[in-house]
Amino acid sequence: MVNALFELAREKFLGADLDWDAQTFKAALLHLTGTSDVAVRQISSSTNASPIVVTTAVAHGFTTGDTVYISDHAVNTAGNGLFKITAASGSVFSLTRYYDGVNVTGNGVGTTTGYAVNLGQTAGTVGDFWDDLDGALVGALSPALANKTKAAGVADADDVTFTAVSGSPVEAVAIIRDTAVATTSELVCLITGKFLAVVAADAASSATTIWVDKPLPANVSSQSVAFSNGITASAVTGTAGNRFLTCTALGSAIASPHQGLVTLAGSGLPVTPNGGNIVIAFDAGTNKIFKL
Repeated sequence: MVNALFELAREKFLGADLDWDAQTFKAALLHLTGTSDVAVRQISSSTNASPIVVTTAVAHGFTTGDTVYISDHAVNTAGNGLFKITAASGSVFSLTRYYDGVNVTGNGVGTTTGYAVNLGQTAGTVGDFWDDLDGALVGALSPALANKTKAAGVADADDVTFTAVSGSPVEAVAIIRDTAVATTSELVCLITGKFLAVVAADAASSATTIWVDKPLPANVSSQSVAFSNGITASAVTGTAGNRFLTCTALGSAIASPHQGLVTLAGSGLPVTPNGGNIVIAFDAGTNKIFKL
């Protein structure tokens, strides 16, 4: 999944300012579509260009170098995924690939759909503490995560239950370090039920297999996936544990390390509360809740 760490949290874990064993961590259900807060902005359009230039509905406050997660943006679907942004000012920013900063190429003119979540940077002030994202909260924070473990940089805990939840649809889950004060509670991890597929070996034109850099954490049901070179793969499927996706014959090549955002089967997200309980079952695969 895109279980992405917020950048300040990554730095604080490495510097021992965050302690998974000793401190209190909680989960939050997030409604991101239509929500505007310091760390989440709605998208009004995007360009069919290289790089893709995203325009937000209001001035975003983001900074060049920030890590930004975009989802549910229509037509220009190459603009969905995890990115480093450049040329950030006012209500615009440009997209580059997350791992190497290469410009992302569009596959259409994006419509007024989708949202951008800022995961911050170590020197930034957006996407650092819970007060930047608490406007997206559905219901209340979870009880404190119990029976937390860590091994080889991988964090895990018992599954968590939110009781009697009502309200807006939930598209994602955040993990925070809870100090009981929003302005000092670090944003730790964003869980979305999607997977950033990074191409591990060049896929030639007419190829029907796309090798990716990590094992698939869940099955992938047939879908179209737009990659960061603007090429769309059709009828993409995959099996949990495999490091490849299958598709109909590609119309154009997709070189390594282009990336595309894949929706995973069975994630349970999005979910619409109905007044009952919502159980968050954390990933049972190799990366659990998150991996440093």
